[in-house]
Amino acid sequence: MDFRSMRSLILTLLLTSAAVAEATESISLDEASRIQRDPAPQLDPIAERTAGMVSQDGFIPVHYDEASGRLFLEVTRLDEDFLYAHALATGLGSIRPRLDRGTIYYEGSEALVRFERHGPRIMLVKRNTGYRAQTDNEALRRTVEESFPTSVLAAFTIDTQSDDGFLVDATELFLTDIFGVRGDLRAAGLGETQVDRERSYILAEKTKAFPKNTEIRAVLTFATDEPAELLRTMAPDGRTFALQQHHSFVELPDPGFQTRQLDPRVGSRHIDFWDFAQGFDGEYRDRLIWRWRLEKAEPAAEISDPVEPIVFYMEPGIPEPYRTAFREGGMWWNEAFEAAGFRNAFEIRDLPEGVDPMDARYNVILWVHLAGQQPSTAPSYKDPRTGEIIKAIVRMESHRSLHSYNFYAGMRPAMRGDPTDVDAEEFAMSARRWHAAHELGHALGFEHNFIAGAMDNASIMDYRPAWIGLDSEGRLDLSQALRDGLGAHDTLLVRYTYTQFDSPEAESAGLEEIVNDALVGGHRLLTGRDAGPAGSVPGAHRWVSGTDMLESLERGIAVRRLLLENFNEEAVEIGEPMSFLAERLAHIYVHHRFPLDAATKFLGGLDYTYTVRGDGQIPTTFFSPDEQKRALDLVLSALAPEALAVPERVSAMIPPPPFGFDSPNRYVEFATGVSFDPLSLARGLAADIVDNLLHRERAARMISFRARNPENIGLGEVLSELVAVTWEAPGRSGSMEAALLRISQRAVLDGIFRLAADEAAAAEARAAARYHLAAIDERLRNIEDGSAEDRAHRELARGEIERFLTTGAAPPLRTGVFSIDPYYHWP
Repeated sequence: MDFRSMRSLILTLLLTSAAVAEATESISLDEASRIQRDPAPQLDPIAERTAGMVSQDGFIPVHYDEASGRLFLEVTRLDEDFLYAHALATGLGSIRPRLDRGTIYYEGSEALVRFERHGPRIMLVKRNTGYRAQTDNEALRRTVEESFPTSVLAAFTIDTQSDDGFLVDATELFLTDIFGVRGDLRAAGLGETQVDRERSYILAEKTKAFPKNTEIRAVLTFATDEPAELLRTMAPDGRTFALQQHHSFVELPDPGFQTRQLDPRVGSRHIDFWDFAQGFDGEYRDRLIWRWRLEKAEPAAEISDPVEPIVFYMEPGIPEPYRTAFREGGMWWNEAFEAAGFRNAFEIRDLPEGVDPMDARYNVILWVHLAGQQPSTAPSYKDPRTGEIIKAIVRMESHRSLHSYNFYAGMRPAMRGDPTDVDAEEFAMSARRWHAAHELGHALGFEHNFIAGAMDNASIMDYRPAWIGLDSEGRLDLSQALRDGLGAHDTLLVRYTYTQFDSPEAESAGLEEIVNDALVGGHRLLTGRDAGPAGSVPGAHRWVSGTDMLESLERGIAVRRLLLENFNEEAVEIGEPMSFLAERLAHIYVHHRFPLDAATKFLGGLDYTYTVRGDGQIPTTFFSPDEQKRALDLVLSALAPEALAVPERVSAMIPPPPFGFDSPNRYVEFATGVSFDPLSLARGLAADIVDNLLHRERAARMISFRARNPENIGLGEVLSELVAVTWEAPGRSGSMEAALLRISQRAVLDGIFRLAADEAAAAEARAAARYHLAAIDERLRNIEDGSAEDRAHRELARGEIERFLTTGAAPPLRTGVFSIDPYYHWP
């Protein structure tokens, strides 16, 4: 029984007792007159209205009417700010769109809101924290508030009013698709859906009120008359599917949290906002890093336990051996916290029985399943005023270990005599320890550092691959494959973010000293925007290892050659379908893919740092002409027919999937249908190489950098070399070699077409591409010999080139090419 119901019961008992006393005792005329003048005490209107409802008193009291299915909120705090956040509590299970269990609407979607009364209604108003004036000047703050809009998230009609507050029916808010599932489905090309209110409801058992937070769960049923195939696959009935959306109302954190400014050289995640209190010498922008409120129990001690540790809870559905791997990897962070002056600052516990993982009081590690692989994530709720992290949800995706095992199994035939004796479980769990530490790093407030792999694995916040090499006898070497623990960059992150200082002056000096010490030690930071295929720093790339990217590529090519030469049926277990070899081979075939992409960045390459004035870092540097030439030669060598080939004995041993084993989520589709097709693999790899090499931004940089320094390799030289190694290469006598040469030629032709027709590309880049199309056409005019396949191949190319040069109409490009899945990567 809640407080209000108990109060009503007590009042009723008192009135009953008084009535009994009056019936059994005589009273004076004066007393009778007084009783007539003083009316009997009235029941609290809200308590009377909610009698019989399932009620919970807490931060925002809730009352659920089982008879009508309506949910009422008791609003007692008008014009007081609090936090509102919402997320998906259950998922669609698909890789497109990402509607996973535990998904926050978008990073930074937590809102500063308040209840306001306007006439007969209570408004839920979202404050605008993106524009502010950080000053005590109330008049200046008001000018900013009046310059930008707020958002009214909901309007509730007052149902009942008492001296203590208002009762409002909030059902409509929670049965609204506030998460935006319908928009995500539409954007993914999955058609229009509607929320069916008749089949949507408040989930009362997951709706609870606590002293500092109120949690509300609703089940929304989405319906469509024309379900897309993906919806038919994911839902029991594609015409209707239900998702649970969770809402959290949270009291603002206690005052006293110390904000900390972003340093661009460290790698902190952060909130940024406009601050119009800055002077003309500012930029009207401010950036505060995300961090937990971590305070020493003994402030004067060099190292101390925290007042409250940062605790994450693993849900009970995480099985072994993952559970142990997640715990071991996550606990690596305590070593870095000790460098920041904290002992036992970070803990991983089991989620207490009966606790809802979505409860805002608990940071959780969830085990998330999808019908295909997608990255794991670690979204969090922050106080939008300060950057203080309030709650984090680490979503560990379950497919990753399947790919780790496929990669391991693909290497198994080449492991004969391997002295490291690494078994499959240890190999997969090594990746999972790294994986857990990486995602928990995001939850602690840390961004990626994609240059760390080229700095001897200096950070867990890079994508750390298994380091595979060859020993002095040319055998597979896995001795360095499994690398546990953090790196120097991770210690920098924790020290900068969580070191406690005695005063603002001490903090400013101390943080600068921490960063300067790291720079002297060779620290570098390059984040996600620098790691894509269009990037210009070779070492800033995902899934690469080694300090020299050209040596890394040479090593990758050598390892891939050995793995392909040794690949056989030992890659599958006795009793497994032989068709599984296709999955295992795919990992081996693209073993060199990421160092290939990294080496490509030497072309149009520019090395740079996130430098600030006075820190001694070199802002920008060109790579030497020798490095550029060596990189171009290595990348182009990967287009040679022998480099694209799969041994015929391997192709011959891979049958189509047997009945019942044909998965819709295979790594690569084959143009041949059910049968394994080595040419499909070659088309995907060749297209990936050429498209990265001729990316519009890289093309523009090659033009610009050649103008700045004529020793740099320019776009014209790269296009000429591409044509030389493909269209001008000698014909091949073998039928497979000839087919693979045609594939590399087609990849180059399509790549040049794409650049020539790209309106977003620099004009000089389009002109160079058009020139080389004409050159290819001129060459083809003078060739008449070759097989029927060769002649047909050339005739198609000539017709497409002439039509483009005449009308500007580009042909269909990359037809029959299946893209290499960007998430199908190393373990």
